[in-house]
Amino acid sequence: MEEKKLLNLFTDMTRVHTAYVERRLLHLGLHTGQGAIISALGECGPCSQKDLAEYRHVSAATISVMLRRMEKGGLVVRSQSDDGKHNEISLTDQGEELCEALSRDMDGEPERIFAGLSDEDKQAAQRIFRKISENLANLANG
Repeated sequence: MEEKKLLNLFTDMTRVHTAYVERRLLHLGLHTGQGAIISALGECGPCSQKDLAEYRHVSAATISVMLRRMEKGGLVVRSQSDDGKHNEISLTDQGEELCEALSRDMDGEPERIFAGLSDEDKQAAQRIFRKISENLANLANG
């Protein structure tokens, strides 16, 4: 397969996946990216904005915009860390409820997305996706 066709297929796949996830998040009242932040906080617990940005592989500015919106929506709260050196972001009760709903809603998602693929296919996909991610990270970093 010619590389340009492969890139088009990859681009189409990521666009369809993004649209699918956005639609799933919308019915929970979440905007793009907010589900990932809620999931990260649910998984890791309270953390700094910087740590959250690194965990999600986005800039601190991107996280800041999303957190402001989520704070206004009552999903997260910022509080001073125990050592007083930075703010910690944590889920509110409403955010915890959404985290649980998101987890229930996405339960079985990997199985549905990768349905019809053998274990060998999945292992190959994992190697390929990892390599593509490395290539994209190298391109993005200069």
